[in-house]
Amino acid sequence: MCLSESVAQRVRNTLAGFRLNLVAVPDGETLIELSRRHPPDLIILEKEIPKLDGYAVVLLLKTDPKTSRVPVVGICKCFTDAEAEKARDAGCDDYVCYPLNEEEFKGMIQRYLTR
Repeated sequence: MCLSESVAQRVRNTLAGFRLNLVAVPDGETLIELSRRHPPDLIILEKEIPKLDGYAVVLLLKTDPKTSRVPVVGICKCFTDAEAEKARDAGCDDYVCYPLNEEEFKGMIQRYLTR
């Protein structure tokens, strides 16, 4: 996951009941590099991250054969129809608005992890 500290803590708290190994990375470049070496089961990221924005990261991951099948859930702090369209166009499999609706978010994550 590549998230601001406040969002990362909320995600950790929300998903505490899941048996997950959540790995936080500092920026988009690191996320791409690590994902190519060891494709994760799921990626959670924000649009506003250091070095590359979330849309660019998703686009690069979804066009790489090593990571193209990894589901990506985007978290947006200010969600509009234009933001939703950009997230879909970049390749996000799903997206949520922050602050999180915890039950909705848990259900979304569960769907991706049971595929």
